[in-house]
Amino acid sequence: MKETDLYPLLKKYFENQGFLVQAEVNSVDIVAIKDDLVIIVEMKTQLNLKLIYQGCQRQKIGDNVYLAVPRINNKKTFKERLHILRRLNLGLLIVDMENENVEAIIDPIDFVFRKSKKKKQKLLAEMNQRVTNVNVGGTSKSKLVTAYRENVIKIAYCLKDGEKTTKEIKDITGIKNATSYLQKNYYNWFYRVSRGVYALKEQGIKELDGYNELFGELGLIEKDWFKIRNIH
Repeated sequence: MKETDLYPLLKKYFENQGFLVQAEVNSVDIVAIKDDLVIIVEMKTQLNLKLIYQGCQRQKIGDNVYLAVPRINNKKTFKERLHILRRLNLGLLIVDMENENVEAIIDPIDFVFRKSKKKKQKLLAEMNQRVTNVNVGGTSKSKLVTAYRENVIKIAYCLKDGEKTTKEIKDITGIKNATSYLQKNYYNWFYRVSRGVYALKEQGIKELDGYNELFGELGLIEKDWFKIRNIH
C-alpha cells in the first residue's frame, strides 16, 4: 500500500462535510478549508514517530491537525499511540481501504497553539492561487501541479505558436509578473530571443504536452487566446 492510496477516501471524507480540499500544498499532504477553519492532514502507511513529529510541526500552521493511516492490527501499539496523540492534541483518522470508509478515532480539542502566521498565510495563498485540483496526497514533488507550475504552463501555452514580447505574454496570460517566470526559467522551458522577447524550447514543447489534460481547467481555449493576441 502507498500513501497515495489513502488520498481519495480522505478527500471524499472532507468534501462530504463541505470542505474545499487540495493535496500537496507547500509540502502538506492535505489541506481542507471551510469558512475560517483550516484542517491539515498528514498521511503515512504506519502510525510511526516520524508521522507524529510531522503532525506536531503542522500545528504551527493549521487550526486542527489530523494524522491518517490504514487500519492498525496491533492493538497494544495502537493503544500506546492513541495516548501519545491525545497528549499532543493530534487527531487520528483511520482509513479502511476494504470497506472504503474513514473513521475519526480522535478529534483535536480547541486549544490555542502558538502558530506561524507567515506560514499559514503562505499555505492559504498557495491554495487560493491554484486553479486546478489534480494533485494526489503523498505524491512526489516532481509530479506536483503548484500555482507556480500552473502559471508556467499558461506562459508556455501562450508561446507554443511562436516567440512573443513580454508585453504580449502579460496581456495574453494576465500574469503581471510573467517576466520573472521567463527570466528565472525554473523548468528550463524558455529561451530569450532578444531583449524582451522569449520563445519556447524544444524541451518546453515536449513537457507542455504532458499537461494537456489541464488546458481546459486553466482556461487555455485556443480561439480565445488567439483572439486576445490579435487585439494587441
